[in-house]
Amino acid sequence: MPVYGLLCPDCGHRFPSLVLAGTRMPSKWVCSQCGGHSVGPDADRPPRSHPWEEPHRHGCLCCGPAFAQPQRPEIHEC
Repeated sequence: MPVYGLLCPDCGHRFPSLVLAGTRMPSKWVCSQCGGHSVGPDADRPPRSHPWEEPHRHGCLCCGPAFAQPQRPEIHEC
């Protein structure tokens, strides 16, 4: 279950997205901030495995501090 760091080139919004095991990667992502359709994986943020796939099994890359948005810390997107 890779967690991708996504980037919207239209507005610069960076956000995480999870692709569930056994499913296909979306052919198109949509920016949750501006609605742009040019979103794709951020080359500076390689996909990481979800903590549930790791031996310690705690913490969530989507909702945890690793992906918290500094300008809007109350918003956590999965």
